[in-house]
Amino acid sequence: MKTRLAALLLAASSVLSAWADGGSGAVSDSELWNEGVSLYRDGNMTNALEKLRPLMLSRTHGPRAAEVVAAIYYDRAHSGDAKDPAKDLSEASAAAQIALRANPKDERAARNFTRATDGLPELLRTRRINEILEAAKGKDPSQMLKGGIDESRQLMDEASTYRTNSPSVVVAKSDSLSARAERLADVWLPVKEAIASAVTNEEQAATIVEQTSQSRERALKAARALSDLSDDAYGHLAAGEEDFTRFFKLVAMPPQSIREDLVSQSNCWIKAEPVNNREWQQDAIDYTRSFRAKFPAWAKAYEQQAQSDTNMPPFTAEAQAKISDLSTQLEKLQLDSSENPTSEKRYNAMTLIREIIELMPPEKGGSSGQQGQQGQQGQQNQQQDKQNQQNDDNQNSDDQRQEESQQDQQPDEGEDENEKDAEGKEDEDKTDREVEALLKKAQERSDEHEAEKKARMRKAKLPPNERDW
Repeated sequence: MKTRLAALLLAASSVLSAWADGGSGAVSDSELWNEGVSLYRDGNMTNALEKLRPLMLSRTHGPRAAEVVAAIYYDRAHSGDAKDPAKDLSEASAAAQIALRANPKDERAARNFTRATDGLPELLRTRRINEILEAAKGKDPSQMLKGGIDESRQLMDEASTYRTNSPSVVVAKSDSLSARAERLADVWLPVKEAIASAVTNEEQAATIVEQTSQSRERALKAARALSDLSDDAYGHLAAGEEDFTRFFKLVAMPPQSIREDLVSQSNCWIKAEPVNNREWQQDAIDYTRSFRAKFPAWAKAYEQQAQSDTNMPPFTAEAQAKISDLSTQLEKLQLDSSENPTSEKRYNAMTLIREIIELMPPEKGGSSGQQGQQGQQGQQNQQQDKQNQQNDDNQNSDDQRQEESQQDQQPDEGEDENEKDAEGKEDEDKTDREVEALLKKAQERSDEHEAEKKARMRKAKLPPNERDW
């Protein structure tokens, strides 16, 4: 019994000793400190951090351990071999702050904290830029710019109405929109690098760097304005949309330009609401000019690549010559439509664009088929609208003739009653004949329009996905 009691007392004593040592079971804070400092002096920084980091919150050894940890991370950040200097310097700053809080009046702790935080913002910025550039490797700058256009327009729409919600919703939406605007600003980093590196002229490269940097700053202003619930946010977003659109028109290759040309001309034809107070017809003209300026060099490069890649569809000289001729006609027609707009001119411009797209070699990924489907749908919509317009014209013409006929039926004042009766019967017969003639003529017109419509449908080219190859 005494032996059992002695064993229990010994076990309890061991538990109490372990609890007194901070629950480590065997090693006290003093022992950890001594081991960590010894490893630090021997140059074994990895194991020293393993021992000293847990001590930074210790009441007895926390400030001293934090000071050594800060020194280790600081030296590693500036060693030149650091995998992530920004992360190491962030750790050094956090540790130095713990040491300074424990001794706010300690001048050495204050100097160490200042030294650890000095240069940290620049390192963090550099790391973020490198991460953005790494993520954008292999991406097409024009596609990134096109995505910037779409996102800018979406932000403009949401920024114009988000403040109509309840205060709590407004705050949440402003933070969300601000974060999106900041990510949108980051698009300019890889775009700037890609465009500037592709330009051999140093002066032009410097101009591009300056302009894209200004564009990014405008996007960042939009992010800050959205975060502050400022009225200036929409204006900054609108300026950003202009920047993305302008640069996209500059760098887009002919296949992209002609697709956007069709979109802009279609929006002009259906009288869609302008974006950012910019007329759709002017956008269409810009894309046509971009297409014409780049097409010869692009077509030549395509031919050279097709010679070595048998999987690429051929692009004949006849097709290239036809495209050049059509694009010249297109620009003249669009300019004329801009000065003297009519629905027929805009429709004819769309027809020319679709002909150009059909003559272009199909793009990878089935883009040509999608274009054909869109072209077919556009044709159906346009033909339907044109038919409706013609029906309206026919109806107006018939109404006008009917009014003239009714006016002819009205008798003049002062006529003799007998003459009125005789002429009334004659007028009635005449009216019946006129109405019958009008109806017959209207039917003939309807038949003519139907025949024209069928003829157009027969002449319309089938999209690639519906052809019998």
